[in-house]
Amino acid sequence: MRTLLTKSKKSSTKETATKKSSHKAANGRNGFHPGTYIVPRGHVSIAVPTFWNLRQTNDDLQVESEASETTVIVTAYHRNAGVQSLDAREYLRHFLDTAPAADKAKMIDSSKQKASARFRDPEGDNWLVRFITNGKTLLLATCHSNRPFTSREGRTGVAVLESIKLKARS
Repeated sequence: MRTLLTKSKKSSTKETATKKSSHKAANGRNGFHPGTYIVPRGHVSIAVPTFWNLRQTNDDLQVESEASETTVIVTAYHRNAGVQSLDAREYLRHFLDTAPAADKAKMIDSSKQKASARFRDPEGDNWLVRFITNGKTLLLATCHSNRPFTSREGRTGVAVLESIKLKARS
């Protein structure tokens, strides 16, 4: 009788261990379980971490940390008729030319569909700027943080910015 009781305890322990390990795999890479917000038109989506605030206005989406030290803002622009296809690199260059930066911006990636750069402003705040386009719609996404991007909150803000998806033209 004692032997049977011992076996059942071991098997339940193994099952629990298996469940825990599969649960860890479901976490995001920064340890949060994001919800995904999709705009009413259905062409833009963004991850919203637990305890972060989401606000949508007529002009943009804003995802802000609980401490309000890191903010991701996404603004959409649409191409007018008769204008050539939108190019993310062109808009990033113009943005960086006009942005107050304490040091030279570091280009992260640059293609016609997606262009990104990092820089610090004169107050020492960190910025990550990304333009995403499908040729018809252009998204300007900025991640602004009073904290370094290596901090937990900064990494989460960068992950939110990287989660932004824009569907292809229909």
